[in-house]
Amino acid sequence: MSDNIKPLIPGFDLDALRLPQNFGESLGVKRLITRVPVRKPLKTEFFRVRTGEAWRFQTMILELKEEGETFLLAPAVWDAVPELLRPAMLHTAIDRRNNVFLIPVPLPGPDGRRNPWHQSLAEVVAMAETKWVRSVANKAVGGYDMLVAETQLAEPEWPAVTFQELIQIAFRDRLIQSPDHPVVTQLLGRS
Repeated sequence: MSDNIKPLIPGFDLDALRLPQNFGESLGVKRLITRVPVRKPLKTEFFRVRTGEAWRFQTMILELKEEGETFLLAPAVWDAVPELLRPAMLHTAIDRRNNVFLIPVPLPGPDGRRNPWHQSLAEVVAMAETKWVRSVANKAVGGYDMLVAETQLAEPEWPAVTFQELIQIAFRDRLIQSPDHPVVTQLLGRS
């Protein structure tokens, strides 16, 4: 406090009144995870990826980009619309506001190759296991630029849920187990 400014209330300490980041914990409030988006990282957000095999999952997905939806498919459905399916690795991620999401990273094709966009996304996701990063599309180079936080940011506060719970929340209304599912029948022109 400068010498020219006198406190209006003697002993007043504004810092003592400041809410901590985890103020909900001190009030007995627990945040429940009720929604887990399946998406690429936003270009404006720094994110981290949870390390370890237990926090990623290789599977077959169906992305309906126009609707902004990603579906998880059971093996019984893979032959129904094979040209629309994509093998992907789902990675557990978290942003700076502690919002958990799943990043689908397309896997290499049968020839073992990936397109540059998918390869650069995989590289960004790998770096996010140890550093806070942002991923920004760069059409001029045909891939994603990786921006790493310049300062040492706090480690992420991962929620106390299992990976299976995250998958169940993310795909609770978007699990396709049968070729008779309405999304599949619509894609086949049967409805």
